[in-house]
Amino acid sequence: MPRSAKKTPVYKQMAFETAVRNPERYFGILKVLKDYDGHLLSDDTILQIVSRLYLEEAVSSSEVYVGKNATFEQVKDTVISVNSTRRSDGGFPAGYSSRFWTYVRTLSEFGMVYARYKEPLKLADISNRLLNNEIDEQEAFSIQALKYNRKSPYRNVANDYNFFRLAIELLFRLKESGKKLSYEQFIVLTFNESGSISETIEILEGNSFGSEEQAYVFVKGRYQNVRAEKTVMYDYPDVVRRIMILCGFITIRYDGKKFIELNEKKIDYMRELFKNPFELDQQSKTDARLYFERLNVVNDRYVSFVKKYREADVLNAIEYTEKLKNIISTYDIDEEKIVRCMKDVENRKFSIIPEFKEIPPPLKLEFFTAILIALKYENKFKVRPNYKADHVGKPYSHAPGNRGDVDVFSDDVYWLIEVTLIRNKSQLLNNETSSLMRHLSNEEFDKYTSKYLSLVAPVIHDDTKDYFDFAAVSQQKIGKRINIKAYDTKTFTNVTCNCSNLRDMEENTERVFSGFKANILNH
Repeated sequence: MPRSAKKTPVYKQMAFETAVRNPERYFGILKVLKDYDGHLLSDDTILQIVSRLYLEEAVSSSEVYVGKNATFEQVKDTVISVNSTRRSDGGFPAGYSSRFWTYVRTLSEFGMVYARYKEPLKLADISNRLLNNEIDEQEAFSIQALKYNRKSPYRNVANDYNFFRLAIELLFRLKESGKKLSYEQFIVLTFNESGSISETIEILEGNSFGSEEQAYVFVKGRYQNVRAEKTVMYDYPDVVRRIMILCGFITIRYDGKKFIELNEKKIDYMRELFKNPFELDQQSKTDARLYFERLNVVNDRYVSFVKKYREADVLNAIEYTEKLKNIISTYDIDEEKIVRCMKDVENRKFSIIPEFKEIPPPLKLEFFTAILIALKYENKFKVRPNYKADHVGKPYSHAPGNRGDVDVFSDDVYWLIEVTLIRNKSQLLNNETSSLMRHLSNEEFDKYTSKYLSLVAPVIHDDTKDYFDFAAVSQQKIGKRINIKAYDTKTFTNVTCNCSNLRDMEENTERVFSGFKANILNH
């Protein structure tokens, strides 16, 4: 049967795949894809990949239940069943293969993977650097955002420009004139057809968008191919905005209404990054292989920009603690409010503080944990979260590898807190154990006479508890006393609210030592 002719490109609203709402999930997706780099994307391989994405909690679905000891054989039939009605998409056949495409489409648009049905899967140089901890998610996505083009082999649209370059230039222009970009204006920006900054400013200055309804009426009257209001006003811009936050480009502020502003900590980095032109020839915009090859170049130069401005992201413990205190004051956060925030993250509910809604859940839990420590212990400790935060102190990206989540200091105490939303038994053990001990062995912390480690997760499985008990004994054996305990989120929150964390970890370590000695004597 002959292939139908490709439709004539038309102008459309800026959009990314909505199947992955939280762009931080792409790191977990890439970790799974790494094991299949160079493998032919056959039906069997795709089924393995999609099943592993669920097993390793890189993606989730209410229709795919993953038990704590689930295996590929146990989930593959469910993966096939729940995706049986999906239509073919992106050159992938109907069913779970089409679902696979929704998980890699944005990565393909960013040139981070080459994924075509029955062709070998390829990971880009920038993806490998990310997985090897040479760069982090923010750095990787910001570099690829420079290369991104709206018109590509993955978007049959007439809009032929780099949306990120346009948006950043607009925000710089507005900043220079003392103006802000409202959420409603951002919606209008996503419909830009030409990529012209002057056209954009003319539209924004010549029209009033006092409400979301007015913005929707405007785009309906001016542009073609305008979809349903929910899609236009929420679904599409939500993902675009989240990716821009992950790139470190913007922050969200509420001042009576929602505004999109530049992340002032990354201004010099953005200026240098975007003053470097990156152009695609017309053939690369229509050929997936050429597009991937073109975007998979000159990374050394862009990574040098990352390294040049990386220090701007690093705050010392005193600076971070002050930002946390300012956030506590600005948002009138007390114990009851922050405990509720932490429960909402664990239960996958929206934040009760609107300005924190944009923060991805795993990062949000780290943020709230740091706030809780700063709130309850006040001046007893300095608190240094290791996430990347904007000029306000809101996190937008995890730190590069080889760092824990939250460092807590006093003159003689070092306390490392590792926070995760992982529930799967094997993933919790594989991802959150030995790396923590490496963090604690860093020479930076040798000067502290007392060391503590808390792992915080929704569920603590017996094998995870056993690992940390063994680690405590092993450290004692080599002459390093570290007080360790793994907590479920609820227990950790209660202990912290009572300001008894250190004592609780000390008592736990004593119980472990006593039990270990008793076992030796009995044998």
